[in-house]
Formats: sequence, structure tokens, C-alpha cells
Amino acid sequence: MNCLSSVSGGAVSYLRNLSPLLLAQFAASQGKHELAFLAHESQRELFEGIADELIDWVGGSRPTGWRRLMWERRNLDRIVHEKCFEVIFTPYQISSSVSGVKQVLMLRNMEPFLFGQYNYSWNTALRNRLLVRSSQQCLRRADRVIAVSGFARDYLLDGLDVAADRIRTIYHGRTEALAHPENAEYDRSPLAELGIEGRFILTCGSLLPYRRCEDVVRAFDTIASKLPDGIQLVIAGSGTDQRYGLLVREAIEKSVVRSRILLAGHVAWDTMKALYRDCDVCVIATEIEACPNIAIEAMTTGCAIIANDKPPLPEMFDNAYHAYRARDIPHLAEAMSQVITDEAHRKTLREQSLKRAESFCWEKCANETYAALIDWSQ
Repeated sequence: MNCLSSVSGGAVSYLRNLSPLLLAQFAASQGKHELAFLAHESQRELFEGIADELIDWVGGSRPTGWRRLMWERRNLDRIVHEKCFEVIFTPYQISSSVSGVKQVLMLRNMEPFLFGQYNYSWNTALRNRLLVRSSQQCLRRADRVIAVSGFARDYLLDGLDVAADRIRTIYHGRTEALAHPENAEYDRSPLAELGIEGRFILTCGSLLPYRRCEDVVRAFDTIASKLPDGIQLVIAGSGTDQRYGLLVREAIEKSVVRSRILLAGHVAWDTMKALYRDCDVCVIATEIEACPNIAIEAMTTGCAIIANDKPPLPEMFDNAYHAYRARDIPHLAEAMSQVITDEAHRKTLREQSLKRAESFCWEKCANETYAALIDWSQ
């Protein structure tokens, strides 16, 4: 399992949750199948409890992005054939080709394929143009591709012409540690440090154009005067697209209630858990996702969720959310107002979230991933 590509929050969470469970599946085969990991020294904390002899550690400066691919081209073939591996699993959609072994990739990032409809900074747009070309080549030549949602599977079939028998659809799991603690006061300290004292609306995720954070700001701006006094809008997340970051800040500055909008930036994991658990409502306005971790996280904490109708959000939430039409600011504002002011509706949404979250299980993800890696009968 080539873990060098696991850099971002979602990829790191996937690796931390899946690795020990997947290893247990291989151990249960009693030597019939074996699993080893390729990882960088900086990833050690993700492999706590896993025997060191099962991991090939890469030292020195961590190879990320295109440097990772260059490192793989120089070293991966040698490592694979020296140790007689038969399958390489890279939990990403780009990897170097290695002859004589089967390669399993994942389609987990839809942004490179769909970013063209958004106004990106030139450097971020260039990065996506390069990523889409490499993703297309790698996914088409892979022996098997794991799609993390039905939406991702459909894109593989219809957008990339990957044969159906080479695709496995496997959802991510939920993180039980997100569940609400018995002592609600546990959450108050990290929230107070951010400047949150009362009720608030949460929207979160990387600040990139497809997240449509500005839609949430504008909707909040139109209804804030009608909401309970002091209720805040909290925006958690950071991003590398400078143009979009400026657009979000400008939307906040133009708001008539800008003093009630908190741009929190990147927050620590414990703080993120508190934000999910204590918000009145979590608004998910993103328009490009494969299997959004924020959706599963929000449901696991029992958030009352408002989300748009762009796939795969309806697939992920099923009926456990209040839907609005993407880009329709008045419709989003109406949804926010209704959920905030209707306590019974909010309670129902929370209950539906918790129930829907039960559909996402890391053990099931590990079982299905194990089968995708070892079963080549079809």
C-alpha cells in the first residue's frame, strides 16, 4: 500500500482509520495474503500500533506532488520487485506505472475534472490542468479503480470510459470519536478561544471556488436581522487559492452584519469536533466532491444539515438534510431561516443525521477494500 500521496486532511483520515483494519483483514488470511506499507518518516503517527517491519520508511525530505511521482519513477519498481509484491494499492488517482504487478487506484478528487466552470487563480488552475491529464492516464490504465461514491463511479464509466468490471464502489467510514461527549462543557473552551459564545451557523472545508462559501455569506446577510440576536456565521477552513480567498473576504466586508461573521481559518481537530457538535446548523454548499468527509463528519456528530442538490450530496445524505437549489441564494436563505427558527425541524434533522451516519463504517470499508485487492477472479 503506497501511502506517500496521503497528504491532505481527508487522505490522512482515510489512512489513519483504514490501515489497522485492513491489516487485520490480511492477518486473518493466515499467511495466504500479506500487506506492507510504503510511507514517509513524517507519517509515523498515522501507523501507531503497526509493526515497523511491515513498513518501508522513506527518509529525508518528503516527496509530495510531482516530486513524489519522480521519486516513485526512480524507486518504486525496484522496491516492488525486490520484495515480490503482486499488487500495489495507491489510495489516490495518480501513481507511477510498475510493470508486472496489478495496480489499484482510487478516484477521490473530482476537482481536476470539473474545475473549469469556476474562477481559479492561474497557479491553481494550472495545477488542476496538469492533474486532470495525469489522472485520466493513470485511472484508465489501472487494473482496478475504487470509486468512493456512486457519483465517482458514474464519472469513471461515462467520463473516462473505464470498464464496469474494473470498478469497485466503496464508501468511507465514520469516525466514532466525533460523537457528542456526555459532558457538553468539554466543547466550550475551544469555542470560546475562537470568540464563539452563543449560537452559530457553521460552514467548513477548504476555501476553494467550488465550495461556494460566498453563497453562505450572502444568504446569512439577507436573514441575519431576522435571526435570534447574536447568532454568528462561522467559516472554518483555509485554502491556497488567493483569488478566492480575497473574494470570500470581500463578501464578508460588504456584509451589513460582518461583525457576526467569523472567518476562523484552519482549526485544530479538537476545535473542529466542537464546531460540528455545537452548531445550530451546518451548511454544506460545495459543488464538487467525490465522497465528502465533511458530510460524513457532520452526520456523525448529529448536525442539522443544509446542503445543495449537486451530486454526490443527495447520495451521501439520503433524506437526512434540508435541501436547497445550488446557487439559489434566496432558497438557501429561506432554508437557513427555517432550520434556525424551527427547533422541532432542527431536532428531526439531527436525528436523521445520526441514523444516516450508521451507513458509513470503516470496518465495512476495510472488508470491501480487502476484497478489491485480493479477488481477481472477475
